[in-house]
Amino acid sequence: MARQQIHLWIQDETAAALRMQAATRGGMAALSTVADEALRTGLGLVGTEQAETNALPAVEAVVRRVVAEQGRADTERLAALLVKTCREASVARWLTYAAILRSQGRAVADADMERAFTAAAKVLRGKTMPAAPGTDAPPEAGAGKADG
Repeated sequence: MARQQIHLWIQDETAAALRMQAATRGGMAALSTVADEALRTGLGLVGTEQAETNALPAVEAVVRRVVAEQGRADTERLAALLVKTCREASVARWLTYAAILRSQGRAVADADMERAFTAAAKVLRGKTMPAAPGTDAPPEAGAGKADG
């Protein structure tokens, strides 16, 4: 960019501030650069303000769209996993029922399935904890729950 020399009359404190900034950047040779940057910023010729005004809404819109798409993808993935889990739980339940039916008879299989259903419903409602492995008694109250 072409440069032009102009002569300005500025206040003493403005000149002192320009000289102090120029000194931190390498002396009097940097005075013109510091003054040019200050003038360009003051006149609105610096592109950052215009870029912020024009670009920020566009960036915000893109971020919102990406977050929304990611949220939908996560929701769909979670729904698919829940369906798969329900299907596998149903298959496991009926295989277990069939094994108990063959080995112990219909009365025991029906009673076991009813007890399992009731226990699962209570756990899902948060009324009790499942029995500890290898025992018939539930664990201590509050055991296994997250602190918080």
